[in-house]
Amino acid sequence: MSHNAFTVNGAEPDVNSAISGSLSTLIRIGQGQADAYSNSGGSLAVGSDLYFYDTAPLNTIAGATLNGSSNWYSSVTLPAGQYLIRSYFSALFSATGLMGFRFLVGASNIGNIGYIGGTTTSNYDGGAFASIGVTLTSSTTISVRVVSATNVSAVASQGNVPAQESWLVVEKLS
Repeated sequence: MSHNAFTVNGAEPDVNSAISGSLSTLIRIGQGQADAYSNSGGSLAVGSDLYFYDTAPLNTIAGATLNGSSNWYSSVTLPAGQYLIRSYFSALFSATGLMGFRFLVGASNIGNIGYIGGTTTSNYDGGAFASIGVTLTSSTTISVRVVSATNVSAVASQGNVPAQESWLVVEKLS
């Protein structure tokens, strides 16, 4: 018979089944704080990286870097390992339209496409969230890129909506 035969992120339980240390290594950007998207320096055009706002982003992944300035982050650089990455982005539209976004890993667009907007349907593959599971063999920069856009309001008209409603979460699995 074995007791406490499991580990969580490499941490083994003590004789009382308690696990000390961090149970997860993750990055979280986006806590619903307000700032106008026009302050990000970003664009919402196809081929543009999206920016996420956070005055105190969480980063407990050793060797990971958050890339951006003035509390706006456009990408993360991750060390080798296995990751689960999810993102949601919110934007305003000038008329019925949609925006699709997915992950740019190094030079490749991968993962399902997250779609937002009034013309989205259940036929789209990702719903409102983009997500990937990825194994990186070396340090790699990852961003969230716009892959389609129809009737997205200008950056100057976005106000606080992208900052308050958008987020990026990276979980290191190994």
